[in-house]
Amino acid sequence: MESPRCFPTWAETLGSQFVAHPPIQPYPVEVADPDHWLVAGVEPFETDDELYLIEYHDRDGLQPLLHTHWSGDASGFAEADWTDRPDEHLVQYLRPLGEGAVLYNTLGHCRGHWDMVPLMPYYPKIERCSWERPEYRELLRRGIRWALGLTH
Repeated sequence: MESPRCFPTWAETLGSQFVAHPPIQPYPVEVADPDHWLVAGVEPFETDDELYLIEYHDRDGLQPLLHTHWSGDASGFAEADWTDRPDEHLVQYLRPLGEGAVLYNTLGHCRGHWDMVPLMPYYPKIERCSWERPEYRELLRRGIRWALGLTH
């Protein structure tokens, strides 16, 4: 599967472009900036989710909030070999933009019975992934407060 680079303005605004993901599997999420209120007090946790492997528009211009480390094969994607790239992957970050910013959280991918069509007509189990984690729900609450302009 090829990840098209057909949204340059979107990718630049967001700060990244999705390229691939390994199979959904557990991975650790670590806090990258423990002093930032969006993640302060959030303990490292393990989640079972899609790990977004992304190409950064301007990696140095992003403020990492959560990250993980992974290296390996993202089979099924045109850019599957991630063994020779940096193994740190941002899970949540802020991207300053003009007088504002973009808050991007890559967690929250789930699967229901019909989410795998056309690969299979019916997926036998509902998977809620990060939605099962209290840390994820707290990150969502804080993200909503941030979007409302609050700072704590």
